[in-house]
Amino acid sequence: MQVYLGIDWSRYKHDAVFMNEAGEAIAQLVLGHDVEGFGRLEAVRAKLGVSPAQCLVGLETAHNLLVDFLWDRGYQQVYVVPPQMVKSNRSRFRQSGARSDPTDAFVVADMLRTDRGRLYPWLPDSPLTRQIRAKISLTLHLTQTSVRLSNRLRDVLWRYHPGALQVFANLTSNITLAFVQAYPTPQAAAGLSWEAFERFAHSQRYSHRSRLRRGFAQLQALQPAPRRPSRPTRRKLPCWPGCCSRPSRRRRRCWPR
Repeated sequence: MQVYLGIDWSRYKHDAVFMNEAGEAIAQLVLGHDVEGFGRLEAVRAKLGVSPAQCLVGLETAHNLLVDFLWDRGYQQVYVVPPQMVKSNRSRFRQSGARSDPTDAFVVADMLRTDRGRLYPWLPDSPLTRQIRAKISLTLHLTQTSVRLSNRLRDVLWRYHPGALQVFANLTSNITLAFVQAYPTPQAAAGLSWEAFERFAHSQRYSHRSRLRRGFAQLQALQPAPRRPSRPTRRKLPCWPGCCSRPSRRRRRCWPR
């Protein structure tokens, strides 16, 4: 007996539906994304009396630990169903636009039963390909994080310390970050002498010596003058009639009410 297993996956739990060749759901369960949840899936499959080779599995992603688990357990017929195809086939079972995770799992299982010829079987990558994919994913994550933090730092410096952005060419360079750490305020940068600035560049192994004079001049010219916000003052207006003529133990100021 051939069984179609449709899985609607998520990060923490998965909805699964077992369907027979007649299109009837013979088992339905929700499994967690852990060893216990994967074991429940195996227990339901064994209770139905089918082997992993008799199960056709369909789900909407190939980048999930569940896919590796199924392949290692002998599920050799795994199909990755495009999410857009699942969305377009929901109207076959429900006229309204409402959806749920169990109904999506049912749709995936039925698509395996009726439209398997339009789907491509999934094959696992080699260990080397998995390592390359993991390194590329880490590189992209670190690049995005670096760009996000650089944009935040640039916005802060433009408002508080714009001279630090004009000294060197690139904000993400090591010497620019070291300069911001060594002279974090406009006042600290304004008190920097040429000799100290040259020693700093030499300690950072800065190779563009011809740009030091120009960078130092920009640093001295672009320092904003800190100014305290002025407190609003209340202007004294003329007294109203009879204000100062009233007897009082303490002398009052005549402010308008």
